[in-house]
Amino acid sequence: MKEYSDGKNYLLRFDRGEEVMTGLLNWARERRLDGAFLSGLGAIKNPHLGYFDAQKRSYIDKEFEGEFEIASLTGNLAWDDAGGGEGDVEPKGETEPQPIAHIHVVISGPNFLAFGGHLYSAVVSGTVEIAVIPFGSKLERKYKEELNLKLLD
Repeated sequence: MKEYSDGKNYLLRFDRGEEVMTGLLNWARERRLDGAFLSGLGAIKNPHLGYFDAQKRSYIDKEFEGEFEIASLTGNLAWDDAGGGEGDVEPKGETEPQPIAHIHVVISGPNFLAFGGHLYSAVVSGTVEIAVIPFGSKLERKYKEELNLKLLD
């Protein structure tokens, strides 16, 4: 991954073979960002997406095989209170607060059909570029049992 910065905002370029979510979370942990907005695009393979079923209060997940364009990527980085919930991608087994990425994507393949959902993982097949716009104060997620989700608090 290569980082570009204007002193305030960042642009991250992920290279072929890198796992997007792992790289993003490691980078956020090293920078100790309080929180940030994310926007991006690129080309990935074998993405793993999720859809939240509000009635069941759980995610339905699907792994797609093959290469896809990211038509849209949007989300945020926040800090996790290290407890419970589904859906947000975070390091497992941690007891200290960790950065947590909440990202939605729309992907499209050679048939031009679009699929969207919550991004769990994807490997870069060409490049992925993500703009990171830091938020001015700390963003935290707290587990809400009634929804079985971690919401911004």
